[in-house]
Amino acid sequence: MGHFSTFGDTEVLKVVEGWLSEAGLPFDIAPYAGKVRLGNPDWVDPRALDAARYSHLLVVCGPFSQKMYEGMADIFAAFAHCTWIGVNLTMVAPLSTFQPFDVLLERDSDRLVRTDLSFTTPVTQVPVVGLCLATRQSEYGARRRHDEAGTLLRDLIRARGLSAVEMDTLWPPETNRTLTETADQFTALAGRLDVLLTTRLHGLVLGLKAGTPVLALDAIAGGDKVTKQAGVIGWPEVVGIDDATPEGLSDALDRCLGDEARSSAKDCATRAAKVAGALRKDVLRSLAVAPGAHHVLPLPPARRLKRRIRRLFGR
Repeated sequence: MGHFSTFGDTEVLKVVEGWLSEAGLPFDIAPYAGKVRLGNPDWVDPRALDAARYSHLLVVCGPFSQKMYEGMADIFAAFAHCTWIGVNLTMVAPLSTFQPFDVLLERDSDRLVRTDLSFTTPVTQVPVVGLCLATRQSEYGARRRHDEAGTLLRDLIRARGLSAVEMDTLWPPETNRTLTETADQFTALAGRLDVLLTTRLHGLVLGLKAGTPVLALDAIAGGDKVTKQAGVIGWPEVVGIDDATPEGLSDALDRCLGDEARSSAKDCATRAAKVAGALRKDVLRSLAVAPGAHHVLPLPPARRLKRRIRRLFGR
């Protein structure tokens, strides 16, 4: 039994499971909380077990206190005939006041401190991706499909077992959903990713500038600026929401994780920077152009009325 409600808990559980399996001992895993049991269909409710079938009760990882013990008194009473073993526990109270175990191999208590068992599990390297999603974009009206696009990318992350970092390009910092406050911070983070997943045009641009392959999903029906930008710079990994499928996105992710993708991203960004920089002379030349007479546009009737009201009441 145990909390098993954090990654550390589940890593320690893996260790104990492995030791019991190696010893040829059958066991069941019974988290305290029902919401935790939802995470694994093989985990069981300790209150639903036939306690008479068991000879040992192992309580594994996390804090353990008299209050917690008393809150689950019915469970522990059912297993009173078992040998109780505490493994990798933090004993909150002094052992002189509370220590219910026949064998206590604690992580820490007032008598000793042991190294946490999660140090012993192997580290498996998984791809690290950034997720940078556009929101609102009301200018696209009924063509917006941002919720669908976000769901597709999140489902891709889960289906492929990726490690993901939420990213955002909004400025000023008060509007940013993350701790990113500048473009340099964004690109610094993007450069450490394996792939950036995005529905933002500037997610595409800043990711490629950082030399990171980008899987861009255009969230606008019919395609718009994300698709156009990818096309003009020659970046192939852009998918329109109309054509997006889980299988297609997974294939695009594989290409972004390929051996040549990182160098392709750097080359694409280098070419794009040269082309974009050529606009400098056009911008400077445009400063000599005289203003036209078409700048003042008639307001729609409703807006004219609102302006008159504001003038009348000084608002």
